Amino acid sequence: MTDRLANKKLFWIWLLVAAILLSIASVYAQVDYLGLRFLKVQQAKVHEQMLQGVAGNPWQYRVLADLAVEQFIKLFNKAGVSNPAVSAFIAFRFLQNLLIFLFAGIYYQKLKLSLHANLLGLSVLAWGISYSLYNSDLSFNVYFDIVFYLVAAIFILDKRFVWIPPLTVLAAFNRETSVLIPFMMVCFAYFGDTQKETKRSATLYAAGSLIIFGTIFFGLRIYYGKQAFLTADGFYPGLSLLYLNIRRGVTWEQLLITLGILPFLAIFAYSNWPRSLKIFFWVIVPAWFGIHFLAALIAETRLLLVPQALIFIPGAFLGILQGGNKENSS
Repeated sequence: MTDRLANKKLFWIWLLVAAILLSIASVYAQVDYLGLRFLKVQQAKVHEQMLQGVAGNPWQYRVLADLAVEQFIKLFNKAGVSNPAVSAFIAFRFLQNLLIFLFAGIYYQKLKLSLHANLLGLSVLAWGISYSLYNSDLSFNVYFDIVFYLVAAIFILDKRFVWIPPLTVLAAFNRETSVLIPFMMVCFAYFGDTQKETKRSATLYAAGSLIIFGTIFFGLRIYYGKQAFLTADGFYPGLSLLYLNIRRGVTWEQLLITLGILPFLAIFAYSNWPRSLKIFFWVIVPAWFGIHFLAALIAETRLLLVPQALIFIPGAFLGILQGGNKENSS
């Protein structure tokens, strides 16, 4: 009992220290890459367009992050901070990254990663976060998306399904890609060897979550009205954008910089994964990559940080650990 409490305390100390240090490092890397002038001019411009309701389709319908950032700006204004908008942008990104690392660490622990593997996984995630800014601003809604998926995975693993509907409220106001969260829950319940009562409750909460998501999704479009569709460098979603993504060298360059070879390592170790991670993989990865290859510029690899944090990092390290255990046993 004493050893367990000591190990738990050690885990939290290491996680907090690692999360703070990695947040500082990744925020510095992102701000240094974009530059303070960019934040002062372009980031502020995008933020104001969101507040004015003219940011365009689909960005205008991703309101949560900018509404939260605006509260930071007001707070910094009252405190008399110089360049309150820029300071708020940086502080908000630090908070987002801190939440990502903390929740990722908790999630990896629940998947039975050792402390060393957990911290290494967070380091790999920090690398991807730091070098996924191609053709991007700070993209606050993308980083909230990572937070919501990690929190959802923790709730699902704990079978605390009741928290998924309220989480869906926040996630739906943030980004439409959060639609897969209810499917993670119901697939976990049905394919995760759970009891009939658990399956029934998961189905009800998933149905409620999807109703909430649909209400917010369409409600935002009614409230803000029709917006000018902003294409990916002039390309509309479809096969032409898929072809562009495949043939551009920068696509594969950015994929390697952000994700490395972790997706391959993870998939090679698939047989060593717990059932929960396999379920999350089939719910998230095929849909996520299929939709984004058809509808976005894949070189903007920040869009792939959700499957990286949720699937590939723990999957790869679980494979490494299992492989090491097999070698030791032989």
